[in-house]
Amino acid sequence: MTIRCCSLEETIQFGEKLGSRLHPGDVIALRGHLGIGKTQLVHGIAKTYLEADVHVCSPSFTIINRYEANGKAIHHLDLYRLSTLEELESTGYWDAVEDPDALVLIEWLEQVDRAEPLEFVTIDISFENQTDLTASPRLYELQGSGDLHDRLKDLF
Repeated sequence: MTIRCCSLEETIQFGEKLGSRLHPGDVIALRGHLGIGKTQLVHGIAKTYLEADVHVCSPSFTIINRYEANGKAIHHLDLYRLSTLEELESTGYWDAVEDPDALVLIEWLEQVDRAEPLEFVTIDISFENQTDLTASPRLYELQGSGDLHDRLKDLF
């Protein structure tokens, strides 16, 4: 099951639909090439989940960004610049991932071996047309199992 988004606006709208289904303690890994739109998807999720138009930016250099509004919080993590568990330990990663009061969205989880939380789902993002990436629609596919997967699967 796959969802297809042909524009930045569609990506944000899809994120808004996801955001309406998410709860504190949910963890989602976002997997896809650089520049494919992971942070834009987070923008849509945050808009609906936090019930506010918050400024979302990539946490590539800060590793963790926290967004708060209306008594809700999101931890947005980017592990792209990390490669070892030792590097991860000094970032506050485990505190963020295990925060039962926040939604957790992780970009580049696959960069660090053994960084996976106990329970999470993955949204794989790929280009539909691998030969023309600039104009190619994005494909979103849900991977995983459990309660969170069950809440989201009919969106895909």
